[in-house]
Amino acid sequence: MVHFKEYQNKVKGENINFQTLLATDYLNHFNEVHMLIDMLPSMPDCIEDIREWRPKSYQEHFRDSVFAAKDLAIEAYAYSPDEYRLPFEETVARMDDLVLQTMDKVETLITQDDMGALQKVVEDYAPKMIALIEKCGSIINGEKHVTHQNSIDQYFDTDEDKLDGEDLDQSTIDDLFG
Repeated sequence: MVHFKEYQNKVKGENINFQTLLATDYLNHFNEVHMLIDMLPSMPDCIEDIREWRPKSYQEHFRDSVFAAKDLAIEAYAYSPDEYRLPFEETVARMDDLVLQTMDKVETLITQDDMGALQKVVEDYAPKMIALIEKCGSIINGEKHVTHQNSIDQYFDTDEDKLDGEDLDQSTIDDLFG
């Protein structure tokens, strides 16, 4: 716990959250590709820039960034409490998967010149990504009880009958009152 407190002192005055030791600058990695995917239906040439996007770990992002406290952000990450770091990493993995899956779909549709289907894929993708970016930002900013997982999951659930709340498990109910 000594290291955590040391890093809390080190991050004072920096754009790194005092409570989580995480920086929202990492979300720029996703915001940029999200913006490009969102523009695809009207600007299919954006696919060239999207093709260059690759998942980056938190540390890789800061190593490559111009963030003023990038070295501190990298060091402090190791001392971020598990209660924030683990959900953060899980959410990042979901964002990576969503972007990569969407990239594959849009690439195929652009090659096939199917702009109607492209529009549908982007419309399906956008609320999912927005929800995940918001969840990740909330975690970075120290909110322990962020958007409930079932709210995020509803964007990924294609069976709307499952969204009636009748099939909630005990852990989901506990989260509502926790």
